[in-house]
Amino acid sequence: MSNMSPLLSDWFDTTFMGHGHCYLWRSDLVVLHTVSDSLIAASYFTIPVALYVLVHKRKDLEYDWMFVLFALFIFCCGLTHLMSVYNVWNGAYYVSGGLKALTALVSLLTAALIWPLIPKAIALPRPAELQAANHELEAEISRRSLSEQGLERAHVELEGRIAELTRTKVRLEQEIEQRSRLERRQQEQTQALKRSNEELEQFAFIASHDLREPLRKLMAFTQMLMSGKYGEFNEKGEQFVRYIREAAERMDALLNSLLSYSRISSSREDHEDVNLAQIVDEACRDLQLRIEETGASIQVDDLCWVHGDPAQLRQLIQNLLSNSLKYFSPGTPPVIRVGAHRNEATGRCDVFVADNGIGFDMAYGEQIFEVFKRLHGRAEFEGTGMGLAICRKIVERHGGTIAAQGTEGKGAEFRFDLPLAGALGGGP
Repeated sequence: MSNMSPLLSDWFDTTFMGHGHCYLWRSDLVVLHTVSDSLIAASYFTIPVALYVLVHKRKDLEYDWMFVLFALFIFCCGLTHLMSVYNVWNGAYYVSGGLKALTALVSLLTAALIWPLIPKAIALPRPAELQAANHELEAEISRRSLSEQGLERAHVELEGRIAELTRTKVRLEQEIEQRSRLERRQQEQTQALKRSNEELEQFAFIASHDLREPLRKLMAFTQMLMSGKYGEFNEKGEQFVRYIREAAERMDALLNSLLSYSRISSSREDHEDVNLAQIVDEACRDLQLRIEETGASIQVDDLCWVHGDPAQLRQLIQNLLSNSLKYFSPGTPPVIRVGAHRNEATGRCDVFVADNGIGFDMAYGEQIFEVFKRLHGRAEFEGTGMGLAICRKIVERHGGTIAAQGTEGKGAEFRFDLPLAGALGGGP
């Protein structure tokens, strides 16, 4: 212990000459060195504090031990400068040398450890790169956010559509079930109507045949009474016999019309390709006497070849011509025009029969096709009210429709369609 005392006393020996003697105690040099070293020491002491705050605040920094080493190195440098200020007046050169030796050791350690860190530090991304990466990351986050929002909207929309499809499916199933019930009911009604029509047609056919025999006898006996061979009648008796005969003739006409109507429904399908112009010509020959009596003019345009029942088509045309010959304006000869148009799109022939007769009110445009429907009394125009009903029945049997257009006092026009003839039918 006694050996250590001389050594320590040597280290803290202040008998050496201070640096002020080297400056010749010139005040300007003393102040210059003293102030400079003091400021350098103060700066060096503040830098470790700043590094400590940095390491403390940023615990995620890489190589934080290097910052501690730098702080120690700078602190030691500050001590050497502070010791230089002390040595201006005191000569503690051992202490000053020891501080320099400590600073040298820390400096060497710092220098030795910093070089291996340089490649790693160079490899660290630059602030611009970090900023660019940050911007890219923000853009990616924004895109993903937009994508997530779009997916969320799509999900909500999909759920809405699924719910709507589910409701639609339930509604369609209900409609299908309802339609199935309606179809079954319609089929049942159709079958019942078919049976009813068959029964009515059979009844009409039988009734017309069974009633014709007593009617023929009635007409024959009234003819015999009117001949005068079986006694004379007074004026009233002749009038009554005439009434009986007229009623019998009307009943005969009605039965004939009823029989024709029933035959249309009950006749079997026997269709063939027919020249409609030939049908019109045959109907005109059958009505030749009536045409001459009325002074009618019949104009026939280019007509089609059609596919149908020749007898029914002749009856159809004859009924329409007869209707025009019947309902003509007094003092004006009938002018009847028959024409047709080929409708290749539908495979039908659109036919019309137009006249310049008395026409009719369009309020009755559908009623004139009803059975026994008449718009005029028997005193004005003869007939049974079955002609146009038979026409509609024939057109419907050929898969078409018939309609009428008329104006009172200006004539009427009937339009209907028939199937066009096949390729083997020829024709224009």
